[in-house]
Amino acid sequence: MRSFIIILVLSALAACHGAAVLPDESNMFSSFIREQMLDGWTVEHNEEDAVQNRVTMNKGEARDDLIFLYESPCIVPALPNDIVTCEVVYHGEPNVSIRRFSVSYFWPPPAHIDVSGFLSNVGRVKLTSHIGERLQAVIGIYGVINEDNN
Repeated sequence: MRSFIIILVLSALAACHGAAVLPDESNMFSSFIREQMLDGWTVEHNEEDAVQNRVTMNKGEARDDLIFLYESPCIVPALPNDIVTCEVVYHGEPNVSIRRFSVSYFWPPPAHIDVSGFLSNVGRVKLTSHIGERLQAVIGIYGVINEDNN
């Protein structure tokens, strides 16, 4: 029993020592970033990042070909005991393909957000408020322009 207590105390001291010894600054920052990231993301270290004091995060292959197509504010005042709606429709050229919608809203959040037109050239976003609440949001639409290679 006495040896068990001694082993237990020594193990606790070793664990405390490991927690008390701080890693160097770069390892501490990397471990902090890894703890804050979602599963599947990785931290990449390279000389350019070190010179500019930044961290590059990567989740496999990323696409940077999305372009900003359209943005519209959506501001509708509240009506007592009623709901209000705001609908934004974007009609793009035939060679445009919508790939992403962005809805940035202010408090209170919309009760319902209906989005349609993904992968087409016509996108529609309809916001519906809670009863007696206002709508205040900004709708953004992003996509790609398909080039004819004829």
